Amino acid sequence: MKKSIMLLIAMVSCCCAVFAQKFVPKIEAGTEMTYTVSMNGESIQFQLNVNSIGDSVKMTWEVAKYGSGQYVMAAQSLENGNKMTLQAPEPDETTKLSNSETMVFISRSAYKSIAKNQEMEFDNLKYILTKDATPAIKIDNKELDVLHAISTDGKNEMWVLNNPAFPLICKTKNGTAGASFTLQSIR
Repeated sequence: MKKSIMLLIAMVSCCCAVFAQKFVPKIEAGTEMTYTVSMNGESIQFQLNVNSIGDSVKMTWEVAKYGSGQYVMAAQSLENGNKMTLQAPEPDETTKLSNSETMVFISRSAYKSIAKNQEMEFDNLKYILTKDATPAIKIDNKELDVLHAISTDGKNEMWVLNNPAFPLICKTKNGTAGASFTLQSIR
């Protein structure tokens, strides 16, 4: 009987450990993301679909009752960009980002810096990795594996997917130009 109980406890412990693992969704052509963007007391739903990844990352965006269009983010932007664009895109147009701009990603070099040195520069702010406990970011009841960084002045926060190839911004608080982003879904 004792062996059965011990075996049952061991199995439950293993199952809990498996379910406690954090989730890192794969980002590839066909990935669909939905964000809530809040700024100046207003919120909108912002959809992004990754169309292709290669010399550039091409994404289709859509905002209900406003329109849709495309973003083109150069491979160099994903590699070394140091700020996120918040220029309102025009419907039915393709918005080409400069080599220093990203859209919903930090650059791979910024990710390497925060992962290795516990700090990064982004949007003309210095961010420090925090180890403090923060509420989990969940998608479909799965906790995302994120890095949480706070600006040195304590006014801005960013949660970035722990994915060196595609460091997706999952959430911001008082981010670029005061906008706050929250990832609602990713498929």
